[in-house]
Amino acid sequence: MKQGPQPPRLVVWWEGLETWAQIAIYFPIFAAVTFVINFGPFSQPVPLSILYGLFRRAVPSRLLAA
Repeated sequence: MKQGPQPPRLVVWWEGLETWAQIAIYFPIFAAVTFVINFGPFSQPVPLSILYGLFRRAVPSRLLAA
């Protein structure tokens, strides 16, 4: 029986992690990216950019955990 192509090693490694580890890696990186986007191109004040960075990453993190 012929098998299809194997997924990339990064995908296999990521899927092998427990949910808490995925969130621990995902959340701070993308919260920082969201902060930079809100602070830079959108010219939001720093406190609001921090709030957006945390809030907009919390929702996808909950979805990832589910």
